[in-house]
Amino acid sequence: MSSRFTDKVVLIAGANGGLGSAFARAFAAEGARVILAGRNLAALEAVAASLQGGAQACVLDFTDAGSHAGLRQFALEQFGRVDVVVNAVGADVRKPLEEHTPEEIQRLLDVNLRGAILLTQAFLPHLRERNDGMLVHVGGFADGRLAFPFYSVDAATRAGLFTFIEALNRELKLEHSRVQVGYFSPSPADTEAEHPFHPIWREMGVSILPVEKIAAALLAMIARRRRVDIMGGFGARLFAGLNAIAPALADALLLDQYGRTLKKHLVDGNPTPPPASPWMMRLGIALVVISTLLYGGLLLLPFLSIPTATKLAATPLLILFGEATFWIGGALLGKEVVARYKQYLNPCNWFCKPTAG
Repeated sequence: MSSRFTDKVVLIAGANGGLGSAFARAFAAEGARVILAGRNLAALEAVAASLQGGAQACVLDFTDAGSHAGLRQFALEQFGRVDVVVNAVGADVRKPLEEHTPEEIQRLLDVNLRGAILLTQAFLPHLRERNDGMLVHVGGFADGRLAFPFYSVDAATRAGLFTFIEALNRELKLEHSRVQVGYFSPSPADTEAEHPFHPIWREMGVSILPVEKIAAALLAMIARRRRVDIMGGFGARLFAGLNAIAPALADALLLDQYGRTLKKHLVDGNPTPPPASPWMMRLGIALVVISTLLYGGLLLLPFLSIPTATKLAATPLLILFGEATFWIGGALLGKEVVARYKQYLNPCNWFCKPTAG
């Protein structure tokens, strides 16, 4: 077991959440002394009891400046210093802007942006005084500026947080300070809060990771003192950069497709496609039958008494028209028929089955 954080004092805001509690377990496992902060004291104390190293719990109203000051006083009284602060508090609303209530908008601003600023304002002077340490905010998609549709206010708060962090790091650089403020963008997590949205991520082709892997990535970021860490690998970081430089190109490559998926799930209620009309069904069946006949002609071609050159010319045409007529027919009949065809009926699969390794 690694001991990168042995005897380090780590404060985690939002420690009673799915990600926050996973962060607490990961830090404690590496020898850190952990302070758990959040709204629910009973939940925090339950997490603290499960950790080694004498974790302490403290109630925090994330939107109240006085509560942040009280948390700082508690941490310094109990441990004398703080080495790492992690902000795992967050809120989101996923729906069209006109459906946001004023209360939801205020909550997003208070939690994702104002609360994060208050936490930083409370603990950054202490870190500056010690000229050491790191404060990390867990943010949104990529660098916080990857604006998915139906996340408009949430995306605005995340982008604001990212630029807030950029500005602070430039201040610290001018001071020649060793303190850093970081932005951590996790992959979608296998948490109770995120579980209802897993079908969306799967359809978008985005991996859902266990909280332990996300916690490991956060600890690696802090150990390496990285200011920005975007989970998802090089491709995710590259796409975030592309979106910042050429958003129209990002739309064309991926975000328009993501937008349609989000609209289907978040706005349209993931509706079942309407059944095909009778004439479409008949046309689809006819095209599938024609494709079968074309493939049958392909199988008979070697036995026909025609010139070899004609056979060679006819082969790709039969394949092309056979495939084209089936896929058009399949589109009319529905994706279930296409899926079954790909698995059982495609003649290409009869002759191109992989050999056992």
